[in-house]
Amino acid sequence: MPSRKSRKPEPSAAVTPEPVAEAATLRAFVTIARSGTVGRAAKRLGRAQPTISARLAALESAWGTRLFRRQARGMVLTPEGERLLPRAESILRELSELDRLAGRAVAPSEQLRIGSGDALGRELLPRALAGLLTAHPGLDVRLREGPGPVLLEALRAGEIDLALVVGEPDALAGEGLDVAPVRRSDVVLLGPPGSLDKRRAVSLRVLARQRLVLLQQGSGFRRHVEAAFSARDLTLRPDVVVGNLSLVRRFVAAGLGMAPVPAVAFDDGDRHLRVDRRPLGGIPPVTYCRALRTGAPLTEPARDLLRSIAQLRRGPFDS
Repeated sequence: MPSRKSRKPEPSAAVTPEPVAEAATLRAFVTIARSGTVGRAAKRLGRAQPTISARLAALESAWGTRLFRRQARGMVLTPEGERLLPRAESILRELSELDRLAGRAVAPSEQLRIGSGDALGRELLPRALAGLLTAHPGLDVRLREGPGPVLLEALRAGEIDLALVVGEPDALAGEGLDVAPVRRSDVVLLGPPGSLDKRRAVSLRVLARQRLVLLQQGSGFRRHVEAAFSARDLTLRPDVVVGNLSLVRRFVAAGLGMAPVPAVAFDDGDRHLRVDRRPLGGIPPVTYCRALRTGAPLTEPARDLLRSIAQLRRGPFDS
């Protein structure tokens, strides 16, 4: 029988190990270094403090080095941390530039992935989407609701393609984000039925002496109200704190207090929960912005949606 020739073993393909320094862990490292504490870093990134601590611990464990010294006043970089920080910042800039050049993967044209806060999501956004679906009947809408910092982080991560958030563009703009105002809304006062004088607006100084129903801390609108009180050296003392504007209106209707709210969030024609609604002096209009990833293309449905949000009218107090 003919002898079989022994076959040489095929060379195994080299396996490239996965990098341990992912963008999220690098961003946590850089943000802690620049903010000085894990708590402030978590707030800037819109994540829970344990999440940021875990990312830092994972990075230090993988690299086998300490990046910070924990001190009473905060986090101080070790010599190794100081050496690695500029490189980490450079890598994050390069990733943002890569996203910008590539336009980063977005949802297909027949899908709209958006994030919105409570105020626009209550009344205005559903109306705008109803008109949008008439023009684009096959559109698949994916809506994510949450506070501004969480939505901006989701936008950076590519989980959504458009975020609608409260705040001025300069304050919201960050690395890799394109932010612009989409509309403004007056701030009005809701009060229990029969509690407000129909002939005049309520001043902020008068409001400071009333029982107040407010959104929880951390919301963009709550920060807007706090800034207005602080600018007039007034103390903001909420008596009831709730998680969304629907609950604000219900608690006001039940007689538990008065509430400053964005006019854009409430339809004048909705009488299901009866409350008094009056102009409120002392709090400037609140700005709603749209945020995109820098360089990412905006689909035609997204452009139509933004145009509709900018043009729809809500009532006499909305601007």
